[in-house]
Amino acid sequence: MVVMQKFDLTDLDFRALKTLRLVYDLGSFTRAAELLGQNQSTVSYTIERLRGVFGDVLFVRQGRGVAPTARCDEIVAGVRAILDQVTALAEPPDFDPLRTEADVILSCNHYERAVILPAVLRHLRREAPGIRLKILQSRTDGHQQLRRGECDLLLSPVHGAGKQAFRRLVLEDGYVCIADPDNPVCGGTLTADAYAAARHVLISYEGAWKPGYLELAEAQGVTAEVIVDLPSSGELGRLIAGTDLVATVPRLLAATLGDAVARLPAPFDSRLKVYQYWTTRTNLSPIHRWFRDLVSEEARKIARAGR
Repeated sequence: MVVMQKFDLTDLDFRALKTLRLVYDLGSFTRAAELLGQNQSTVSYTIERLRGVFGDVLFVRQGRGVAPTARCDEIVAGVRAILDQVTALAEPPDFDPLRTEADVILSCNHYERAVILPAVLRHLRREAPGIRLKILQSRTDGHQQLRRGECDLLLSPVHGAGKQAFRRLVLEDGYVCIADPDNPVCGGTLTADAYAAARHVLISYEGAWKPGYLELAEAQGVTAEVIVDLPSSGELGRLIAGTDLVATVPRLLAATLGDAVARLPAPFDSRLKVYQYWTTRTNLSPIHRWFRDLVSEEARKIARAGR
């Protein structure tokens, strides 16, 4: 039983609240201590102190980690808002891209790095040379990275940011099939039957996300014979070159491969939608607002040029 102590603001310093949020996000005292560079006993002491303040156990053991109580869910939602608002207040009120030095952390995957990021970097070097950009591999963990404050912006087609995140559509793409130019499938129209008869490279994203074209293919009763299963689309062009394999990829990504592959209309009319996600922590920041607008602007140019 936890007895609620007399409320004392000194028990609610920002360091303690950040610890609470991190334990909540990671579901582990040990992992939180590692990221904070502290001993686990220090993290445990902080949580024990907050248990007395809030009059709740906050976490209960679950397997090798911990799970939050219902009351903890409510508390952490408020803590996120407080920490994000204070972070926003610390931002300088004025922002001059040419004179500002700042760090921005972007989480994304190979598609966004290959299709969107080159134009964004060229824009940054011209107009904001003092901004340093760190890129994280999001896989399907981008929303968790965003929630934990590990990144400032997420570019992803994967949904799931929750109520604490803002979202903006930045790019919509279609799918094409790519193959070696000497592949016999390039000699005609790639019908659904020809697609099913071909040998395929599948980008499976380690089973964590399913592209829409696969759902359409399954709905039409088309099953592709998968010869190679890849976790991501990196090096795809080189892997297909000189083989009889076919891959289904977003059209704008295929365009980055140049003449190394032939591009064929896919027999399924599926769309890929890429969104920006961010939280209240950076929502009002002049620097991050400018960067989000930059990404949207460059993505629109890419989409128009690729039509």
